Amino acid sequence: MALSYRSVGRGPTQVLAAHTWLADHQTYAPMLPFIDQDAFTYVFPDFRGYGRSRDIKGEFSVREMGRDLLAVADELGWSEFFLVGNSMGGQAAQWLAGQSEAVRRIRGVVLLCSVPARGFPLDPQTAAFFNAAVDSLEVRGECATAVTDGRLGRGFAAYMSRLSAETATSEAIREYLRAWTEENVASEIHPYDGAVSVLVGEHDPVLTEAVAREHIAPLFANAAVATIAGTGHYPAMEVPAYTAALLAQLMEASTTGALAG
Repeated sequence: MALSYRSVGRGPTQVLAAHTWLADHQTYAPMLPFIDQDAFTYVFPDFRGYGRSRDIKGEFSVREMGRDLLAVADELGWSEFFLVGNSMGGQAAQWLAGQSEAVRRIRGVVLLCSVPARGFPLDPQTAAFFNAAVDSLEVRGECATAVTDGRLGRGFAAYMSRLSAETATSEAIREYLRAWTEENVASEIHPYDGAVSVLVGEHDPVLTEAVAREHIAPLFANAAVATIAGTGHYPAMEVPAYTAALLAQLMEASTTGALAG
């Protein structure tokens, strides 16, 4: 059963955008008004257990997320496309880019504050904090606060709590937490020589530039690491207009071979 998704735009450049852990594709919603709809067609799937796909059961793994993304592209009839992934969505994007059935179809990859393909193991105290988010909406807001360096206030935490409650099942929160912290799929990423832009948030204290340079960039022949100023873990929410423009620039640059970083 294919994931449900939202489509924005009618342009010739096709983009599949994978969402983060706490909520569904609506974590991209603030960016949508700034997409150049004549140049791009963006499709935002909801992973199993989230949003429009909340009733779809599965194994809730990184590999399954990657397979589901490719199934959406197949359903759309896309022979080639760009791949964008935020946080755990970026982990799935890395895996998919390195699979033989997908490698020639993916024109380029943009990773936004991405979990490494090797996963992101947590120390016992941090693991207990994140695991508490399964049953506590308040803690989900606190998680969002933590990965944005506490800059955005109680209103942001409350909003993320509500968005998570409305769009994510407790099963999804529990099982995908296990996936992005414990699953290591790095050895399954076969050579991908397309452009990979690895972007980190200036105010993301967890998935830092050091993490990206050590654990993500070495997996890809043409990876460039850069920092997005003024944002933490959710660029599409925190600096939406700039994120839309940056994605457009990176996709154009990867097509012309002008990517640098």
